[in-house]
Amino acid sequence: MFTAAEARATGMPRGVLRGVGYRRVLGSVYVDARVPLTTRVRAEAALMITPGAVVSHHTALSLWTGEDRAGRVHLTVERDPHRTLPRVSGLRVHEVQQLERVLRDELPLTPPERTFLDLAPYCDLTKLVAAGDALVRRTDADPERLVDRAKAAVGVRSVRLAREAAVLVRPGVDSPMESRLRLLLVLAGLPEPQIGHVVLDADGGWLARPDLSYPELKIAIEYDGQHHLVDLRQWQRDIRRRENLEREGWLVRVITAHDILRAPDTVVARISHDLRTRRTHLAA
Repeated sequence: MFTAAEARATGMPRGVLRGVGYRRVLGSVYVDARVPLTTRVRAEAALMITPGAVVSHHTALSLWTGEDRAGRVHLTVERDPHRTLPRVSGLRVHEVQQLERVLRDELPLTPPERTFLDLAPYCDLTKLVAAGDALVRRTDADPERLVDRAKAAVGVRSVRLAREAAVLVRPGVDSPMESRLRLLLVLAGLPEPQIGHVVLDADGGWLARPDLSYPELKIAIEYDGQHHLVDLRQWQRDIRRRENLEREGWLVRVITAHDILRAPDTVVARISHDLRTRRTHLAA
């Protein structure tokens, strides 16, 4: 990775950079055309343009959680009246009074707890909780520390939302859509389901680990993403697991992204009905 100025200093003809051998990453930063433009590569290019910065906001979330994402690269710098911030397409530079940084694979990032706070002005409640769930799963952060940081935050935009979201963050969540599903139920006033409860059979053997469940009522709620449909082995495992749960008297509900995004009221109504009927059934 190099800048156009560095290329000229080596005697590289200006037209070479416009050829098929190289590609522009951000601003005047280039890489070999064979290098994929991952989030990390784009973040490294942004740091070359902005010395002393740390990767932050959505870009830090992506690097902490390992979920590559497109969009602008976000950096944060310590406020300096003598600094001129770069104006580069695809780059957003934020300023703070006191910079927080940690190194991850030699890349300076905002710590997970700070990343969570930084995201608050750009998220609604559901997206911020999903970000918190992902940070807790992929880093050494935990929900209690997020709550403490949000409570102690001063001068942070959307701090009220951060505090509301932090108390809803949970460990063990596998995906953002599972976060959305859990919040859909909880914010509708239904009891909070357990995450990753291990179901044992009558002999004490491992049977299943539903995404969400109400163990006392034997209701299992599974979120099926697209990979459950296109991966034959996964699909077969899903069928066997559901058959095993039903054999032990569990009710299994399968929810898809279409259900959550296009028919959320129907999802709530289905689970609410299941809760009522199972309570009645088990009380009989």
